[in-house]
Amino acid sequence: MLNANLLRGAIARAGMNQYEFAVKLGITPNTLTSKLMGRTSFTLDEVDKTCEILAITDNSEKCDIFLSTPSLIRDKGESEETA
Repeated sequence: MLNANLLRGAIARAGMNQYEFAVKLGITPNTLTSKLMGRTSFTLDEVDKTCEILAITDNSEKCDIFLSTPSLIRDKGESEETA
């Protein structure tokens, strides 16, 4: 699952806005928005190209951005409240 906030931060650190990043990635700004909102996923090629464009070389950072998991505490708390 994508951590969109970390990706947005990496885009900003690279000195780009989301429109500029989408163009460099080869997708439309609307498609990028769909990916950031979790409606669609990044392909492996897009993940590789994203890391190249944003100069993300640290594997830990890549995992934090593209393989984050939802908070188990938050999810558990919601289920306990409704039970």
